[in-house]
Amino acid sequence: MTDAVTGTTTATTVEPLTEDLEEVTVYVSNHPEAVLYHTAAWREVITSVFGHTPRFLVARRGAVVTGVLPLYHVRVAPLGSKLISIPYDMGSGGPLASDAESEKALAVTAQDLARALGVRFLQLRSGVPRPALEGLGFERSEPVLLSETDLSLGTEVYDRVSPDNRQSIRKAKRRGVEVREAESLQDFEDFYRIYLRAFRAFGTPPYGPTYFPTLWKRLAPDRLVRLLIARINGRTVGGLVMFAWQRSLISKFAAVLPEAVPARAFAALYGAAIDQGIEEGAQRLNWGTAAPHQVGLIEFKERWGAQTTPAVLYSLPVSGRVPSVSTYYEDGGLARRVWRRLPLPLTVRLGGVLNRWFC
Repeated sequence: MTDAVTGTTTATTVEPLTEDLEEVTVYVSNHPEAVLYHTAAWREVITSVFGHTPRFLVARRGAVVTGVLPLYHVRVAPLGSKLISIPYDMGSGGPLASDAESEKALAVTAQDLARALGVRFLQLRSGVPRPALEGLGFERSEPVLLSETDLSLGTEVYDRVSPDNRQSIRKAKRRGVEVREAESLQDFEDFYRIYLRAFRAFGTPPYGPTYFPTLWKRLAPDRLVRLLIARINGRTVGGLVMFAWQRSLISKFAAVLPEAVPARAFAALYGAAIDQGIEEGAQRLNWGTAAPHQVGLIEFKERWGAQTTPAVLYSLPVSGRVPSVSTYYEDGGLARRVWRRLPLPLTVRLGGVLNRWFC
């Protein structure tokens, strides 16, 4: 890029991130597309809970940071290894960059790193198309859909929420459902027990026992994680986990005891999440992803005011093929049916192992 004052050209360079994370924190804090998953704080969660090796790349033009690519080297014997941006999310990965030149340089360096590490594949999980990545040899796919509510509308967001959901929020209040933000590790542990029951019913491996304590320790002091607790008559009956960064909120997952569903506990939690985002001036609330065949789930999110768009993935085979992510979203397969019959303690032990690879 040419300096407009001196006329000299400054090359874009890409280097591995050193242990000094301050420059990443400053850059990510000022990038409009950044979410918690791009931060040094989330890096600590990933390394502490799952043991993946961070391989962050930083683009610079002279001394100025012009891009950051958060990568994680996932290794599980005997399955092999892969290089992912970003694990445990399908719509926030890939480079955060100030310009196309930096974005392209980061992606090319990531390809070189993937080949040097000998991983099965490299995957950049972008939420939107990245023109700078086209023509670099990536396989582009759109296997899942991302749902997001525009909170910049303020209270007018509720004009997009379906009448039956607005009525359910009112019913929850009449039926004694109260929602508050978690205040202690005990609140997180109470919700974890509900979460385990719900995920077994879904047929989905849960995160292991260190996940929620780590969220509390690493993220809760700065309110980067918000656990909204639903209570009836002083008893915790459900909760919703959100990740916060700047003006972005991510609804990670919600779980409610079966007996609290008729009281509209889910509606109380979702309404409280929207209200909190509006009150704090958030711009968007991400409801996560769904496969195209999960029409009911997509419509459910859209009835909460969400708009749905494809999440674009850029994948590069290196020493093996790139697996389809669609199998993770299959609702009625044999694996899920078996999982629903497992003893709860066994799902905890197995879930911690499986989630190291299926990320």
